Amino acid sequence: MRLNCKKCGNEINELNLTEEHKFEIWGMVKQDLKLFAIKKIIDDFGFSHKEAKTIVAHINSEYGKCNRCNNDELDSENTECQKCGAFNYNFKEPVFNSEFCSHLEWKLDFDDLGIVNAKGFWCDGVDCFPNDLKSLSKENIEQNKSIVTRAWIGKGGQGIYEMKIKFGKQAIENYKKGLSLIECIPEGEYKNWIKIEPENNRIEVSLK
Repeated sequence: MRLNCKKCGNEINELNLTEEHKFEIWGMVKQDLKLFAIKKIIDDFGFSHKEAKTIVAHINSEYGKCNRCNNDELDSENTECQKCGAFNYNFKEPVFNSEFCSHLEWKLDFDDLGIVNAKGFWCDGVDCFPNDLKSLSKENIEQNKSIVTRAWIGKGGQGIYEMKIKFGKQAIENYKKGLSLIECIPEGEYKNWIKIEPENNRIEVSLK
């Protein structure tokens, strides 16, 4: 199906993307890696360079905000801006996103774990791009109930740790329904949901 952009006059291909494809292409645009996004679209979907370039030009990096003007009231995917008429793919951020990772980072507290080597540790970030993008599929979450990514942890917050995020019942249901995972981060009782191995640079956290 082809769509039309009233702003530039180009015909635009409708995209039906898996969660992992959407995350990867949207993530490249968000990080201003548009040339990589264009190549990805050409390689994976067989579009011409011109078609892929047009597609990327209409991917807005922030959900709800037009990529051509300052209108921030876009409320659906594959939509036309009410102000300027520009077409926006307006992808919703994946459930496993930077907002969730930031909240998880803030909730990590290592001083109450009873692990001497982790005293004074703090987290300076959780990578919202997992090691395997296929793990973002709903099928993986239902079957394996986990995502593996990276976190920056240590007394200076800069040690690179492999982080395994395990999904409990509520997290699985939220993920399947496209709801936020923030409410699935446990409050308190750190010993029950955080396991860290400073000697192996590994950490495991369990969501509700």
